Amino acid sequence: MFSMLQGIPQETLIDILKHQTTIHSIDFSGLSFENEDFSGKTFIGCRFSNVSFTGVKMDRCRCRMCFFEFSAFNASSFTETDIQFSSFAGVRISGCTFAGSDLLNNNFNGITSFDTSFNDSDLYNSRFIMASLADTSFQNCNLKKTMFMQTPRSNVSFKSSNTREALFGKGENPE
Repeated sequence: MFSMLQGIPQETLIDILKHQTTIHSIDFSGLSFENEDFSGKTFIGCRFSNVSFTGVKMDRCRCRMCFFEFSAFNASSFTETDIQFSSFAGVRISGCTFAGSDLLNNNFNGITSFDTSFNDSDLYNSRFIMASLADTSFQNCNLKKTMFMQTPRSNVSFKSSNTREALFGKGENPE
């Protein structure tokens, strides 16, 4: 499914990313992206496992069936992205924003999130099972069928979101 790009220098891969609008089925696992701007790109069926994203802009990107497992996102922006049917399992997110995004049917199971905003986003049918959320904001979000189970939370805001349509574990009220 994935095109392996072993042996190709990271600089060459970044150059390919900068000049392509749509990227299909490429495996970027283990790479490190710092202060890059990939805004407006479309990624379909790509693997970004164990990738480090620091200061990266992926605003207005479109991702379908992408895998970001066990990656690290630091001070990066995913504003107004359209990410669907993708996996962020085990990801560490710090100082990032996903504001104004469509994050539908995604797997955020086991993530650790600090100082991150999902404000004004549609998270329909996404899962945050066994995630750890601190200083994370879900204000004015569509949380219909979104699952927050066995998810410790500290200073998490669900202000103006439809939490009655979200699924929380027993005793894990959003308030």
